Amino acid sequence: MALSAAAAVAAVFVAASASAAMSPLRLGDGDRLLVVAPHPNDETLAAGGLIQEAAALDLPVQICFFTMGDNHEIPYLFTRRHPDPLPGAARSMASRRQIEAIASSTQLGLATNQLVFLGYPDTGLMTVWQRHWRDTPPYRSPLTRANTVPYDRALTPGSAHAGEDILDDLLEVLRGFQPTRIVLPHPADHNADHRAIHLFVRAALWQLESEGAASPELLAAPVHFTQWPEPRRYQPLRHAAPPFFLRDNANWMEYSLAPFQVSNKLAAIRRHHSQFRPFPAYLESFVRKTELFAAIPDLAFPGGTGDADLPEEDPSRFQPDETLFEELSRLAEPWSALAGQHAAETRTLAGHDNRVVRQTLAGDGSSLTLAFDFDKPLSEDCRLAVYLFGHRPGTPFGEMPKIEITATPQTIIAVRDLAANLPARSIELLPGSPREIALRIPLDLLGSPARLLTGAELSKDTLPVDWLPWRALDLTGSPSPVEIPSPAAGSRDDPSAPSPPQSPSASPAPTASPPPDPAGRTESPAVSPPRLVPRVRLPKPAPKATEADEPVFW
Repeated sequence: MALSAAAAVAAVFVAASASAAMSPLRLGDGDRLLVVAPHPNDETLAAGGLIQEAAALDLPVQICFFTMGDNHEIPYLFTRRHPDPLPGAARSMASRRQIEAIASSTQLGLATNQLVFLGYPDTGLMTVWQRHWRDTPPYRSPLTRANTVPYDRALTPGSAHAGEDILDDLLEVLRGFQPTRIVLPHPADHNADHRAIHLFVRAALWQLESEGAASPELLAAPVHFTQWPEPRRYQPLRHAAPPFFLRDNANWMEYSLAPFQVSNKLAAIRRHHSQFRPFPAYLESFVRKTELFAAIPDLAFPGGTGDADLPEEDPSRFQPDETLFEELSRLAEPWSALAGQHAAETRTLAGHDNRVVRQTLAGDGSSLTLAFDFDKPLSEDCRLAVYLFGHRPGTPFGEMPKIEITATPQTIIAVRDLAANLPARSIELLPGSPREIALRIPLDLLGSPARLLTGAELSKDTLPVDWLPWRALDLTGSPSPVEIPSPAAGSRDDPSAPSPPQSPSASPAPTASPPPDPAGRTESPAVSPPRLVPRVRLPKPAPKATEADEPVFW
């Protein structure tokens, strides 16, 4: 009992310290708030209080729903392959969830003309992002059997399930609304749709920035993570805390809800009846007295030079969520079948499961080196897929190379630009141990980008084993000068130090004189570029911690 009490006190201290370190999020008179929701109910879980605040202040607010919610999201938390319902059931679910989204948004104080539905394929957005650009055929949804937006109430019915069409719709929303702040999914979210939407938003904003538009502030909201939030129950007096593995790698902000906003957020969540009914405790755990948003800086690689060391601290991907399993065990099909699917996937991966524990990046101005360290040596059947998508002003994002590299520690299996195969020698595989893969990629192969998005997935056949959040690299600007220390007095490099004696037969080596300058200037001798030094250093992994009660009186 004494140990439990001590642990509780420590957890309270950790939660209080984390809350104190966060910046308060406040809306201003000129703010225009856009909330980008992957599925109906994500907007309320992530920002139900912030939406209410913006509406109460008469600030412009808009919610953009990327999908209609053709399928349930919860299975993403404990299965590797998403189960697919029948197409008829998917379209019926989409219509129902759209109605629920309208009811929930009304509860938060918005009107229907403040909602935009794009209608793109639920569970397929990451596949579209990775492979369906340019002349690649549109993605066909296994849920709706459609390869175009099948909903009449979408922004542009009939738009192809392709990267360019999604960007066009998103650009129309951004240009029309002109937000100053955007709530969007966190790039490390365990739901693949959420991660993909973060990437689409970044690509759209880069294009607008190259056209001269102002850059809005991005508020990355965590939503779906295995075994988070903790505890799984209604805790309206508790501060929200980010997943422990994300606490130190971003600048966190929190919006504090008033008591009536807390109760109204719960009412809005309950309006999503199809989601709330099977998982009330899970969804109620998002109702806290604060909401969290992260500002995630790009990795700075000016002129393509720099260095980044990124420890991977999330050990919970694809791990069973015992709380949800317990809830699912009491439900009828298809939910009860998910436990069997998880067990089958676990058997398939016996002896192949692994985890990326560190990623390092280094740029020398002409190439980028990516190195991945694994928890243990990779099995022969495991493959690492690395993705690199660049942006360059003046070139549409879809026309830039979309490079995918498949490799093992021993060989580069394939290099592709979407469906086009490139020579494997385009990439250099650096020598290493069986538990690491290091690749050197020329920047001109990526289209000489000014910005770059890169991610990686480890898999056995088509079954995912682990994945890394996509990172954004800023390659604009010139390499920062590196200060070279002055030589110590009396050293060989000290010009005031006496020269060493030379033998009489020795003569100085001839030096080539620089060509005369027409203007009479004297050319300085060329100086070799300085050695690269680390520009980004993330902290060491933090110990695992959970949220804890903190008495608060309003």
